[in-house]
Amino acid sequence: MRKITGCLAALLCAAQASAQTADFTGTWQGDINAGHTITIIFHLNKKTDGAYTGLMDVPAQNAKNLPLQVTVTGDSVIVAMQAAGIEYKGVLHAGAALRGTWHQNGALLPLTFTRSTQPTVTEKPKPQTPVPPFNYNSEDVEYDNTAKSVHFGATLTYPKNGGPFATVLLITGSGQQDRDETIFGHKPFAVLADFLTKHGYAVLRVDDRGIGKTTGTLKEVTSEDFAHDVEAGLAYLETRPEVDKHKLGLAGHSEGGVIAPMVAAKHPGIDFIIMWAGPIIGGLATNVEQNTHSLRRAGIDSNAVNAFKQLHTIALEQFAKSANIMALHENVKKVYMQWKQQQTPAVLNNLYATDSTIIGKPLFEIYDGLYNIAWMRFFITHNFAADLANVHCKVLAINGDKDRQVDAAQNLHAIDSILTANKNPNYKTVVLKGLNHLLQPAVTGEVAEYGTIETTIAPEALQTIGDWLDENVKK
Repeated sequence: MRKITGCLAALLCAAQASAQTADFTGTWQGDINAGHTITIIFHLNKKTDGAYTGLMDVPAQNAKNLPLQVTVTGDSVIVAMQAAGIEYKGVLHAGAALRGTWHQNGALLPLTFTRSTQPTVTEKPKPQTPVPPFNYNSEDVEYDNTAKSVHFGATLTYPKNGGPFATVLLITGSGQQDRDETIFGHKPFAVLADFLTKHGYAVLRVDDRGIGKTTGTLKEVTSEDFAHDVEAGLAYLETRPEVDKHKLGLAGHSEGGVIAPMVAAKHPGIDFIIMWAGPIIGGLATNVEQNTHSLRRAGIDSNAVNAFKQLHTIALEQFAKSANIMALHENVKKVYMQWKQQQTPAVLNNLYATDSTIIGKPLFEIYDGLYNIAWMRFFITHNFAADLANVHCKVLAINGDKDRQVDAAQNLHAIDSILTANKNPNYKTVVLKGLNHLLQPAVTGEVAEYGTIETTIAPEALQTIGDWLDENVKK
């Protein structure tokens, strides 16, 4: 899942901008001091229409050409990587320095960039990204939900001959994604749709709310709302003569991998679902695992990591027990004080714990920040396993064993247990060796590596999905 939730991250602050428009074109280099020095490099390019594009390098993580969103207003610039929860706000000084702050998942650090002699870099399309002309039909389509509150933009692809076709509706992961699920220069959904359509399937991929042609905002929106958006897509597909209504299914990635069973549990007409790195163990356990993984990578002592895991688990459990933010404060404070009394001085020191802080951050800032986001509150408290327990259609669950965002072993074991218990007659779980959260061939599996890998989806992953569909759906 592409929403990164690590507690140890990096930082920012904002600055005022003058009315004069500045030129940010070029390569910028700055060093973050987060206990050790991390060099960040921005490559900013100005297009003919005046808008900017950007790429980022993090040499220490062997990360290159990670795509950025760049917004310039006067002498101020905002550089963001939404997929990793990163935002930098800076102001240009004397045309040669950017002074501002770096923000990542709640943490803030001052960061100054200076112009570098390195050449600017232009992002190149990844080798697997499909380019026209296509040997199949590709239509940009639009439709509304029943309430007419959201207007959707999407692409429907289907073979030129034959039909009606078995059809797959693709569901993106967390965060606002376009219909191609573009991330770090890769377009996984475009690649998957291209592969499946060439093998005889129709595929619908849809812009998320507030992205591309789709309207709507994310205010107070949860996974349940996204499930309703999927239902709108199903309703649209049922109007298309190219679609075989008896062979209509869902394929969801990351958060989409648990939205698929949410929808299938309520719609018995769905023929199949594909859960690609779906966090079925739930948002609470997933958030805990992601945070403890970040602490381990930061070199925190294992005893301290285990202690933080215990605290973070119990603190997140208070979300379901707290009717409002004040009740959460009381519950978390009580949990924290009880936990603290059980810890050694070494553990408290390693976690920078005081009377009201953990990992160097105010206790309530961490948990208020999560609780106040409707999506996160739902994700942490909802029982996704119960949704899957009510699914009786065909199921393929697939993960890479180097997935550092959604643990393959934990989640595939849980899926296997749930579907065995509910006597689902046709399901398969597959773990693919050496692949990450995007099903790319990976060395570390870390998020920063995604953009450095040329492959968007490993051929063996595409083949696994295609073979399963051929055997269980097309026939």
